[in-house]
Parts: sequence; structure tokens; C-alpha cells
Amino acid sequence: MANPVPTPRALPARRPGRRATGLRCRLRGQSGMTLIEIAMVVGIMVLITGLVVPRLTNLTWLELRTGARKLSGAIRYTYEMAARKSTPLRLVLDLDERAWWVEGSTDKVLLDREKVQVKDGALSSEPSAREQRFVTRSYIESGEMWKPKDEPGFAAYGDMLSPKVVLPDGVGIQGVWTAHQDELVSVGQAYLYFFPSGQTERAVIHLVDEDENIYSLQVEGLTGRVRISPSYVEVPNE
Repeated sequence: MANPVPTPRALPARRPGRRATGLRCRLRGQSGMTLIEIAMVVGIMVLITGLVVPRLTNLTWLELRTGARKLSGAIRYTYEMAARKSTPLRLVLDLDERAWWVEGSTDKVLLDREKVQVKDGALSSEPSAREQRFVTRSYIESGEMWKPKDEPGFAAYGDMLSPKVVLPDGVGIQGVWTAHQDELVSVGQAYLYFFPSGQTERAVIHLVDEDENIYSLQVEGLTGRVRISPSYVEVPNE
């Protein structure tokens, strides 16, 4: 006897819009953030910003302090080397390049008492240095004393001081005053001289960073001692 063929049964009709409605419900739950969640995100961003910005500021301040200490060490070392090697030295401070280096001379050097004029923040001329000459009767009678002499030349000193030292990014030389200048130098180059007798010039050097923090270096002429101050120090009135 043949098996009866099963009669297909009709599936129950789905209610229209039921699947779409469930999908919309799920999407509605994932489509956005509540006000509480937004407030939490904003609070976290503010907290992170508050932590990062002071650290960046402290970083530039640390670079400024490090630059001041390095320059102070270079001044002190140059002072000692001039006396130890019996060689006139000078520290060249390049305000435009934010750098310094040391030069030496094979001549015996003295600086003229007349101060060098500063015009528009720059030295009007290089400080007038002359070769030191010992005066004797025969030297006067020969007439050599009255003949003009070429100024002693300075060149890179053959020592560890010779290479140019550039200040860290964001740190610069704002101004330099030395005893042979009549005003503060703010552009170009300035010179600080050191002598074999164990003396240098009185000087004030200002370093500044991007946040306008200032460190001042005060150099004593007789001892070569450098005093570092985390503030602006006025130039002496001489």
C-alpha cells in the first residue's frame, strides 16, 4: 500500500513590522551616549589636559635651568683655564644663534678703559683689545712704542671649550652686559674676556625660555664666581 503524501501546512503569518521594531529597539540602545557618559568623558579629558600642560611647562623650565648651569660651568672653566694656561681667552655669546664658544689669543691682551657703545641692542664695534707691551727706555727711544700695532687676533681655542654649544630648543640668550659695554646687548654677539692674571669682567647674562621664564647669571670680575638667579637681575649702573 502506498504511503500517503503529507499535506503541506501553512505557516502562521507574522505580524507586520515586528522584526523591524525589534531591530530599531536594539539600534536605539546603541546609537548614542547618555549625558552622564558624556560628562565623564569630558571630565577625563580635562584631567588629562591638566596633567600634560604643566608637565610641558616644567619641561621648558628644566631646559632653561640646565642651560644656565651649563653656561655657568663654561664660564668658571674658562676662567680657570686662562690662569692655568697663561692664555687670554674670551667667551663669545651669540644671541642670534643661541650659542656660545671660547676663543683664545697668543698675544698678551688688555682692554681699553673706554666702554664700547651699544646701538640698537648690538655692539657698534668689537671691543678694542691691544697687545700688552713692557715699556723700557730703549723701547721708547727706538720709537716702536708710538707705532700703531695690529690688534691681537682671537681664534678657536684648541681645547674641549672650542666646540660651539647650542642652547636647548625653546631657550635663548635674552641679553648680555659686560663691564666694557655701556649698555645691554640684545642682538648679535657679545664677548666676555678672561685674563692670565686670574681675572675676568663683571657681567650679567639673561637666559629666557618660551614661557618668558628668566634665569640671570652674575659674573664676579675678581674671582670668576657665577651666581645664578631664577629671575631678572638689573644691569649695574657704572
